[in-house]
Formats: sequence, C-alpha cells, structure tokens
Amino acid sequence: MALLVAASLGIGCRRAVAPLIVPQHATVVLTGGSNTSMIYLARTTAGVLAIDLGWWGYRRSLDRALDSLGATVSDVRWVFLTHSHRDHIAAWPTFNRARFFVSGDERPLLLGTTAHRGWIPRWTEYLKSSRTPRPGELDVHTFTQDTIVVVGADTVRAFQVAGHTPGSVVYLFRGVLFLGDAVTYSRWGGFAPAKRGFSDNPRAGAENLARLWARLPPGAVRYACTAHAHCAPFTSRFLADVAQ
Repeated sequence: MALLVAASLGIGCRRAVAPLIVPQHATVVLTGGSNTSMIYLARTTAGVLAIDLGWWGYRRSLDRALDSLGATVSDVRWVFLTHSHRDHIAAWPTFNRARFFVSGDERPLLLGTTAHRGWIPRWTEYLKSSRTPRPGELDVHTFTQDTIVVVGADTVRAFQVAGHTPGSVVYLFRGVLFLGDAVTYSRWGGFAPAKRGFSDNPRAGAENLARLWARLPPGAVRYACTAHAHCAPFTSRFLADVAQ
C-alpha cells in the first residue's frame, strides 16, 4: 500500500521513502532543487507534526499531502528542523503559527543573525539571499542537549550532531531516524557523512555522527532517512557504509 501511495504522490524509484508513508497517518512532500529536499508530515493525537520544510515548489504537493492526512495547514502544530540551510526551511512562512524546535546553536542561523560558514551555502546566500524569519516572527523553542519532546501520544527524540551546521540535529520518531544532512547519499558512493562544501565543520560532523549510534535507544530505530529522501533499514551494513 505504501508503494501505491508513493506512486500517486509522484515519488519515483530514485527516492526511497516508502518506509515513511503510512496512509492517513504519515506522508512526505518532495520539493524542488537538484537534490530533492523532503518535508515529512505525520498526524498525531494532538495535531500534525513536520520534520524539515524543504525548498521551492512545495505548495501544490504540500496541499495534496495534507489532504491525504485529512489535515490543513492550521493542523500543523509542531515543526522540527534538522538544520537551517535554505533547502530545508523554505516553507516556514506557511507554518508560522506552529511551534518550531531547533538546537540553541542553530537559532541565530535560522533567524539570519549569523551566517553559515560552509562555502557553498555562504556563496549561495551572497548570490541570492533567502528569506529567513525575523526574531519574534516564529515561536522558536531551543534545546542545548539531547532531549525528548512529547507530541500527543508520541515522543520525538532529538540528538545533537554538530558539524554540518553548529546546531545540526537528528530526530527519532516512530522508529525512523531523520538524519537531516548529517548523512548524505549518492548513487555512486552510497551513504556517507555530511559533504564538505556544504558543512561548517565536516570533521566534527563525522566525529559527532560516529558518537551518535551509542546514544540511540537499543532496538528503537528501524529505518534511517536523509533529508533528501533516501531511506534504508538501520542495520550494521548501513552503519558500515556511513563509516567508510
């Protein structure tokens, strides 16, 4: 059934997101760009949550995705951001009444009061600046260590993995580890730590990622997914691929 829903949303074989799609309960939005960014949406007992907010061209697909959950924009009450690069936050104006969660070190980057250090994000902003929320425009909640957020009958576990950005976070929700860009995927190289040109401190990112695995609750993770719509079973093979 999940594969049929994926096909109806226009998700082809190039993106591996079937584990995220549970009809009427959870779905994904694939947004624009050469390296498709993902918005994850899930219905909970207290409203809808989102993990990451994609890039351009999200509006029509977002409406279809929310409709598949029997929800509207106003039902989205929580937004969890893995980091604040422009290709993961674009839909923030649409959800400006939701409660946003980011690492404390990521807040100034999200609000545009501090610039990213990775040379590709830095030059992209120089060539064409992106719209970021002003201080006070969003209800932003921060944390400074690994934490748990209760969302209705669910919990979202947040783990800090600084490096790709100073406040990069991965989230564990319903057996899925949402890795943001702390892990990347390519057709030729498979899964690997964050890419250098996009990262503030790639060495720290790889080291903090390696420390993450021992902090995860034993047996709690079934799948791992990048923010660019590539999921895989969370197995020793996946960990070995990332470590290469």
